[in-house]
Amino acid sequence: MINDRTGATSHRLERTEGADHVVLTTPILSIGVLASLASTLRQLARQADPGPLVLSSDHPTVFLAGADLREIATLDPTSCIRYAESGRAIVDLLENHPVPTVAATAGSCSGGGFDVVMACDAVVAGPDASFEHPGVRRGLVTGWAGTVAAPAAIGPSLSRALFIEGRRLDSQTALELGLVSRISADPVRGAVEKAHELARLHPSRVHLWRQLKRRRFVDRFRAFVIHKL
Repeated sequence: MINDRTGATSHRLERTEGADHVVLTTPILSIGVLASLASTLRQLARQADPGPLVLSSDHPTVFLAGADLREIATLDPTSCIRYAESGRAIVDLLENHPVPTVAATAGSCSGGGFDVVMACDAVVAGPDASFEHPGVRRGLVTGWAGTVAAPAAIGPSLSRALFIEGRRLDSQTALELGLVSRISADPVRGAVEKAHELARLHPSRVHLWRQLKRRRFVDRFRAFVIHKL
């Protein structure tokens, strides 16, 4: 078990069929949980021969619920920026992990948790999985890059529905949109299989996929084409 700065358990690290498996034991991404998770991801990235990474949750109905609203209520402008940077650090670590990363989601995935999932190379969802950004109903907008990642992944129209209307996507809709790679009755096993599939690819293919997911790559490519024309 790995604890956050308060001593509470935040996640545990397992080895599942050759994959590094981070199991979240709390669905709330508090400041302490973010720091603890970032430390583990950095540790895994420094391994001499890391296995593909699978991210899952112990909670029976919630994969990740995002930021701790009680902490958010206490933030001032300075600490708010630090909190956003802590969440963004998790996204950056997953996007730049040296081996493929796959999220195994069961139950609801919302807010900053949705941002974390979109940072992974692939998502294997349970039949009951759902994805949303409910912060708009509380007057909140994610600071963990979801507003950039979602339009690049699913387009501006549906992103507006997510961030303005607070629309929820079920697993089948997410699959049809390409946010989810597959639906599995056992998302952890499915995620391990998917992680090994990606790990067998040449690293350049995974790197290209990561670049294509990022809006800034699309913008640079568009600028290059326009310049050549």
